Amino acid sequence: MNLMIVTPYFYPKMGGVEKYVYEISLRLNKKYGIDPVIICSNWDNDRYKEDFIDGIKIYRLPYLFKISSTPINPFWNKKLHSIIDKENPDIINGHIPVPYIADVVARIVHRKNIPFVLTYHNDLTGYNPLVRLLSKAYYYTLGFKTFDLSQRIIVTSEYYAKNSPYLKKYYQKLRIVSPGIDVKKYNINRTNYLKGKYNLKDEKIVLFVGQLNKESQHKGLDYLIKAVKIVSDSINVKLIIVGTGNYIEYYKNMAESYGMTSRVIFAGYIDDSDLPKYYNESDVVVLPSYNRAEGFGMVLIEALACGTPVIGTTVGGIPYAIKNDEDGLLVPPKDSEALADAIKQILTDEKLAEGMGRRGYERVSKEFTWEKSTENFLEIVREVLGE
Repeated sequence: MNLMIVTPYFYPKMGGVEKYVYEISLRLNKKYGIDPVIICSNWDNDRYKEDFIDGIKIYRLPYLFKISSTPINPFWNKKLHSIIDKENPDIINGHIPVPYIADVVARIVHRKNIPFVLTYHNDLTGYNPLVRLLSKAYYYTLGFKTFDLSQRIIVTSEYYAKNSPYLKKYYQKLRIVSPGIDVKKYNINRTNYLKGKYNLKDEKIVLFVGQLNKESQHKGLDYLIKAVKIVSDSINVKLIIVGTGNYIEYYKNMAESYGMTSRVIFAGYIDDSDLPKYYNESDVVVLPSYNRAEGFGMVLIEALACGTPVIGTTVGGIPYAIKNDEDGLLVPPKDSEALADAIKQILTDEKLAEGMGRRGYERVSKEFTWEKSTENFLEIVREVLGE
């Protein structure tokens, strides 16, 4: 089987979508002998280049400009035709929410009579009125046509499949392939790594992991900072924020305005190999996103793989990642008071926290592995190809 995957960005740029594509591609190669070919934009945007990573062939295309986080180049069409003709794929899998490149490829391969499967990670929303308007315009100019041209549409959770207003018409096409996790990587012994690195004593640790870009405001970090301020009135607590981005000064100024400078640690970029230490040594991991742009919430699954309880909001795919009152707590979005109450509940009840962490680890070990994700993806591809 010749499989091609089209995604806006790819490793070494590593967000949720990039990790999803990388992990499944890796297992297709190693376990099933399928050599996926990746087409993506060139994150460095210096030139066109071809390379290999872990046996995966990658074509990186320079973009002309970006709208929000969307790389665009009207001249890609000719190059995409050339690459597709050269590789002669049996089927192509495109990834959004970051639009354009997958939409262009869907139209090219439709004319070439090559099956196209779309992986739809989350709805496009937007962090300001203009971006929201452009997001809505996308569906009516490109998105719905791409959905029409897709033989199947993969989503990451049943919750998202049932609740996305843009997918209702296409429900019969929908299939679910949740992200996975390498549980062994995260199930490590607790040490005092964070205490030593940040000179902590007996503080309770609240952890946030996510990009600190303006485009990622939907992750709700501002509501978490305010919630931790409330919690700090009665509990000795530290908020550790892992991530970088163009909005970091905004969050630092917010922490300062709340008098929280001494209680908030901006850890910056942390390599994937060190992240399990942060999850393991935290008392609770929080993802307070406030709109459907949060397609799944991978950090919650990573935390549960470490046996750490989690708190999330009732939006997007988060309620699929968290079993409320079993391995974590769900609160309404944009509600710092409710978020603070949930944090206090976990930080003050050791038995509750331990039970949630244990049940979360057990569920993740059974339901969310990359091996299972790859198997489910391959089943859909074979279904489309009639194998």
